[in-house]
Amino acid sequence: MTDATTPAGSGAEPGPAVPPPGDEARRARARLERAVLCTRLSLLWERVWPPLHSVLIVVALYVGLSWLGLWSMLPSWLSAIAALGVLAAAVYAALPLARAGSPSRAEALARIERVSGLSHRPLAALDDRLFDGGERAETRALWEVHRRRASAALASVRTDLPSPQAFRRDPFALRVLAAMLLVVGYFAAEGSHLSRLSPFGGGAPQAAPVAARIDAWIAPPVYTGRAPVFLTGAAAELRDPGKAISVPQGSEVIVRAQGVGALAVLLVTPQETVNLAEAGGGSGDEGAAPAAVAGGLRSRLETSATLEIRDGEALVHAWQVAVEPDEPPTIRLLNDPEEQLSGAVKFTYLAQDDYGIVGARADIRPAQRRNQDSGAAIRPLVEAPSFPLSLAAGERRTGTGETIRDLTSHPWAGSEVDVVLSASDHAGQTGYSEPHRFTLPQRRFAKPLARAVVEQRRSLALDANAQVRVLDAFDGLMLAPEVFGEKLRTHLGMRFARGQLVAAQSDDELRDVVDLLWELALNIEDGDLSTAERALRDAQEALRRALEGGASDEEIARLTEELRQALNEYMQALAEQLRQNPQAMQPLDPNAQNLRPQDLNEMLSRIEELARSGSRDAARELLAQMQRMLENLQAGRPQQMPDSMTQEMMQALNELGRMIQRQQELMDQTNRFNQQQEQGRQQGQQGQQGQPGQMTPEELAEALRQLQEGQGQLGERLQQLLDQMARNGMPSNDDLGRAGEEMGNARDSLGQGQPGDAVGQQGNALDALRRGAQGMAEQMFGQPGPGDGPGMAGRQGSPMDEDPLGRPRRTEGPDFGDRVRVPDEIDVQRARRILEELRRRFSDPTRPMIELDYLERLLRRN
Repeated sequence: MTDATTPAGSGAEPGPAVPPPGDEARRARARLERAVLCTRLSLLWERVWPPLHSVLIVVALYVGLSWLGLWSMLPSWLSAIAALGVLAAAVYAALPLARAGSPSRAEALARIERVSGLSHRPLAALDDRLFDGGERAETRALWEVHRRRASAALASVRTDLPSPQAFRRDPFALRVLAAMLLVVGYFAAEGSHLSRLSPFGGGAPQAAPVAARIDAWIAPPVYTGRAPVFLTGAAAELRDPGKAISVPQGSEVIVRAQGVGALAVLLVTPQETVNLAEAGGGSGDEGAAPAAVAGGLRSRLETSATLEIRDGEALVHAWQVAVEPDEPPTIRLLNDPEEQLSGAVKFTYLAQDDYGIVGARADIRPAQRRNQDSGAAIRPLVEAPSFPLSLAAGERRTGTGETIRDLTSHPWAGSEVDVVLSASDHAGQTGYSEPHRFTLPQRRFAKPLARAVVEQRRSLALDANAQVRVLDAFDGLMLAPEVFGEKLRTHLGMRFARGQLVAAQSDDELRDVVDLLWELALNIEDGDLSTAERALRDAQEALRRALEGGASDEEIARLTEELRQALNEYMQALAEQLRQNPQAMQPLDPNAQNLRPQDLNEMLSRIEELARSGSRDAARELLAQMQRMLENLQAGRPQQMPDSMTQEMMQALNELGRMIQRQQELMDQTNRFNQQQEQGRQQGQQGQQGQPGQMTPEELAEALRQLQEGQGQLGERLQQLLDQMARNGMPSNDDLGRAGEEMGNARDSLGQGQPGDAVGQQGNALDALRRGAQGMAEQMFGQPGPGDGPGMAGRQGSPMDEDPLGRPRRTEGPDFGDRVRVPDEIDVQRARRILEELRRRFSDPTRPMIELDYLERLLRRN
């Protein structure tokens, strides 16, 4: 028996296989034949696509470069060589196609068996046949059993998709470059796709003639907010040709042309003709090269002229341009520099410009220009104070501003100076205010020797030539130490400072002496303070400087807590001193309010809250008030009342306060009465009926009579008060006399039925009453101090107006409106809510940019 079989891969073509019996076997055999067909096609694609892919890449590169106009840029012989090179690359890439044969059935069966996971090659066994010679029945039976077992594998036959992996033949990804060149070249060769494919284009194509076109416009500076002015095009046709074009100074004229052989842009004035291209006005800077952009140029316009555009000698366009001058900004003081309670000075000013202010500064100069003794020019040792000024929100053309600056520690403090304000605009122009002379506020020293040292420091800082004069003054101060009650350390400090002043040979050494004199004055003034008092002073100064310098909220909170601790230690020291010597702190006035630590803690909390809400100026003023309270407390007891302050004078002052309130009420009632009368007269002229609740003529007459009686009674009360003051020997007051005359005039006007005139007369009476009461209070409590000159509006009140805490006494007459108002709790809460809402809106990125810029300016701290 022979059981040899012919393998599927042998040279002999296998005969037809014997199908398994039954319909199911036939369907399985048909499924196998379809799988073989699909697998052979997949194998064929895997052999053909990689070389075909390479050929397509070469062809795509050729087409893309052709559409981009490569052959028009190369000479003919080089184009031919390049075309041959591309052809050779395509042939080389197509060579594997010739070697690729058709996949055989055996290869397809092997692929199917591998994909289907069949072992021992059952599909190939189905194509095998038994050798025809010498067959036995047993062999045939075994062969049939073997084929039936192989046919069972037809149920799990599977095929897969082709995987040519053509990318392995393109390691440099030239297919991406070819695709990009095809896309770009297709749009670049619009209308000439076929003609550009030939490598023999005969050189660069001749460009079509470009039609002549000129575009000209004038662009104003951005800060002006003006729109560009188009000189050509459809917008120019709507303009009056005989009217000059008005543009701001600094505008740029931009001209772009095509198809113009010799473009020339001229500015023609009666004096000269300027060629902008030759003048180098491209960037607006002198000596700059002409700005030729896309066949044109751009240049700044500084003067009014005729703008001409010429093509050679031929005039193409002409316009009359009127340049509006950019005026420099102006700035001036609205009020005299005002000294604040803390010693800082407040400047209130008005700045104006035609297009907006970008910056402002204040420069302080010494008022004295020459040495009074020698006549030589003064030589200041310290730089003049100069600081930026706060501007109104936004770059507005007109706006008022306020700036508060503490210069009490500056060497020039206490001297007459001139302040000059300056403002600058977008164009770089600067405007200056007229010099204003005032006395620079200084720190108040209680000890005469400290004041004398500070005065010599100021003289030396203002003029280095005053070194000898300051030295003589020091010799005089050191002649009799007992006059000033000096201690040994103070005398040694004076001698050391004098020695440094004698040894100083240069300005730098003199500046060191200026700093030394300041430290010496502070040591003389505060040298007797205890450890708790010194710590309290240092904490107050640190917080004041933080508020002045715009420190962060965290820094303010830290310094406030340090001040609270120093204040608690100081109050404990005072309590211990009071326990040891009860008579030392006994107040003379039983009605004076006592100092409580809770009051000071509440003030500290209010200071911190004001600083957190952005009211730094109010926080600084409140800190100064607390410092004055502590200074009054350090004096040990309040000052005695002056002898001229009698009980009758206090009663008269209180009566004046009640008269002021009554006069205010009468003026308000008369004003409302006058408004109702005017409304009734207007309605009567228009023929309208009276509104519900409106007074009848009889009621109006009765109200007018009552006002007249009230005004007359108030005038009688004032006259009785004046008579009583005269009987008690009090000085006469002209303001109170004028107030009585105005009250009489108001009473007569009310009797004549003229409430409009009465309102003005009552206002004059009210102002006269206030001035008279204020003058009376000044006579009772003393005249203003020497530091409260006419140039400074922040006059300090008399010590008799306050208790040791700095609070107004209730027994010393009414408040005439000259107190510094500190925001109460409701104002602080409202300010905090507003600030939180602004921050919430600013953190919302969906809001318009113009609103975010506005919110940023509101939240920015100057």
